[in-house]
Amino acid sequence: MQYHVTVTRRDEAHATAQARQHTLSLNIKKGDGDAGFNAAETLLAALGACILTNVNSIAAKMRLQIDEARIEFEATRCDEPPALTRISYRLIVRSPEPEEKLRQLHQLAVKWGTVTNTLINGLEPAGTLAIKPE
Repeated sequence: MQYHVTVTRRDEAHATAQARQHTLSLNIKKGDGDAGFNAAETLLAALGACILTNVNSIAAKMRLQIDEARIEFEATRCDEPPALTRISYRLIVRSPEPEEKLRQLHQLAVKWGTVTNTLINGLEPAGTLAIKPE
């Protein structure tokens, strides 16, 4: 499977990410949280979407009833070099299922996640620069 996402700068504070027929507004001005999710928040949202996608699909395969699921993230950033140095989360579920089954669901949701495995394995992005003539 291949993914194609385009992120376009709209102005000094805003960018738009596009994938398929969907758009996401992003904040690209350092220190300004008014323009939308910043890059670190977007990464955490992607991680949350990854885990919840697997909670849905694996719960269906395990025939588990999940009435509610959400993830709360906390992350710590350092400035030099800029990086997230800690990410922790709490997966909160409301379900009548046995605790043992829900723990297994959580483990599998993380184990089979595209984003979770990318972060765990420390993939280094590769890129090039293309300069458009005036």
